[in-house]
Amino acid sequence: MSRLLVICGPTATGKTAIAAMVAKKFNGELVSADSRQVYRGMDLVTGKDRPDVPIWLYDVVSPDEEFSVSHWVKLARGAIDDIQKRNKLPIVVGGTGLYIHALLHPFETINIPPDTALRARLQTMSLVELQAMTTRGDMNESDWNNPRRLVRKIEIAGSKKWRTKQENTYDAFVIGLTAPLVMLDKRIDERFKKRVRQGMKKEIKILFKKYGKELPSMSAIGVNEHAYARRQMTWFKKQKGIRWFDVTDPEYMNRMAAAVAAWYTTGKYVPED
Repeated sequence: MSRLLVICGPTATGKTAIAAMVAKKFNGELVSADSRQVYRGMDLVTGKDRPDVPIWLYDVVSPDEEFSVSHWVKLARGAIDDIQKRNKLPIVVGGTGLYIHALLHPFETINIPPDTALRARLQTMSLVELQAMTTRGDMNESDWNNPRRLVRKIEIAGSKKWRTKQENTYDAFVIGLTAPLVMLDKRIDERFKKRVRQGMKKEIKILFKKYGKELPSMSAIGVNEHAYARRQMTWFKKQKGIRWFDVTDPEYMNRMAAAVAAWYTTGKYVPED
């Protein structure tokens, strides 16, 4: 199986900076797993860092283009293959848990294409009407009240284009970065203020003027990042096999580096202390 390092966790934990440091030490390149940072022209709005190592899957589509988890997985697999062919270590880094989960645990519905005609009909319906057309199942409260998610669920349920489930092809070591909520909130506020100083309001005006406010990509604007970080933590804490490190621990960098080095040299997952 192909070796893959994953660094995940909520926003403002310094994932990209840490991943860049690891990439320099272990001859790696980064693959961004962020559903907002794929869009061109949305740099300050999405907190897009620019590390001094190669990073794939930034700026891959325009805000008015269709983009989904299936698009990302296809691009990510291509990037990972390219990195590995050059004998480098691919490091997937980001906070979009669904993207990472779909990469490591492929599911049957990921390649079902959009049904344009069906979507056009469904998008004229109210939230209540859409909910009546499907079952909630394991959808969380946010998705159950999101018309776009409901449209996709109905679309999948009616599709006959199911693909055969693929087995995971990666030997992945998954690192999670976390912090106490008080510290996380402080980091989020500091980052937000910095982005405002750098010109985020101007960027938003340009985006709204060019694309309007109704596109799905525009949901990245105005995101409550405190709530977003909590949703990210809820998702990741439910996933198995993540080795967690608290970024407020003075020794976390040394402990994490040792864990990665052990995995990198032996190919074995290092259990929790």
